[in-house]
Amino acid sequence: MDKLILKNVCKNYGHIEAVRDISFSIEENEFVTILGPSGCGKSSTLRMIAGLEALTRGDIFLDGIKINDIRARDRDIALAFESYALYPHLTAYQNLAFPLQTRKMKRREINQQVGDILNLLNLSKYKEMKPAELSGGQKQRISLGRALIRQASIYLLDEPLSHLDAQEKVELRVQLQRIQKLNGLTFILVTHDQLEALEMSNRIIVMNEGKLQQIGTPEELYDNPANLFVADFIGEPPMNFVHGILQGGSGNRFSLKCGMGAFDFSRNGVTDIEGHVGSPAVIGIRPAYIKLCSRSHQKSIEGAIFSYEDLGEIGFLMVECNGERLLIEDAGGCKYTVGEKIAFYLDENRICLFSSADGKRLF
Repeated sequence: MDKLILKNVCKNYGHIEAVRDISFSIEENEFVTILGPSGCGKSSTLRMIAGLEALTRGDIFLDGIKINDIRARDRDIALAFESYALYPHLTAYQNLAFPLQTRKMKRREINQQVGDILNLLNLSKYKEMKPAELSGGQKQRISLGRALIRQASIYLLDEPLSHLDAQEKVELRVQLQRIQKLNGLTFILVTHDQLEALEMSNRIIVMNEGKLQQIGTPEELYDNPANLFVADFIGEPPMNFVHGILQGGSGNRFSLKCGMGAFDFSRNGVTDIEGHVGSPAVIGIRPAYIKLCSRSHQKSIEGAIFSYEDLGEIGFLMVECNGERLLIEDAGGCKYTVGEKIAFYLDENRICLFSSADGKRLF
């Protein structure tokens, strides 16, 4: 069942188009992340859902009801901001209790729920402190707890982990996932951090320059990006790109002619490649899908090591070949020297091909 639906939503600030005709739906009990670089329109989208920004065009439906003209406070939505938005004169306990008090809950119920949230977020010993006495990470957790403490149809989280250190981020990611799954909540997270999105989400909505680029599971975005932007933005370390000219081949084969030579690949059942033959194209391949091999391998390419980084369990080789550089993932603990000659090949079953003209995925 669709919990939230956006239809052809646009947001303009004067002549600036912040959000451009986006449409998507979110199912009940789903954890969805809106991901993209700064200025891509993700926070504007979240604020329109929350009712903090008016739509320029389009419609938003929550639980089947059109909410375009419903005031923010009357929408059944909980929101955690990137900014703490805490009351400076109230203690941590009082900040958490405030949304429950406005709903005229009994004191015993308030004490129980606030205590549960304080324990969940490891904040019990700070409950009598005011915001000025708390660290940035502690204030961020209070802000998040204030959103989670109330029952709502949907929870909107705007960069809620941005002020936490690395260890706190890991812990809170686990806690958020546990809260969402155990309580069957619907979460929409906004972030520019792809690691947060990939680790926490059922699905990810990728945006850039106000436009929706792709919606999919973390696995779909990683292995089957819809365009060059998604391919480049998703994945750490990033995807390798080789630019060249697409050429036809015999049977079901084609090739990309580039500075490293001519890469020969299968069409993989794609039938509309012919229209792009003779045009600039880009091969994309993840570092993990480039394999080291012997020089006798029939598809081997020879290059020289430009740099090597050993991270323990894995290592990363930067290899240079006729002016092109490729990052290759290898087992950790290996020894290489700069300038050393090695051979490698690309796993053609893991290759993505993009049009240079518009960045769209060809296969």
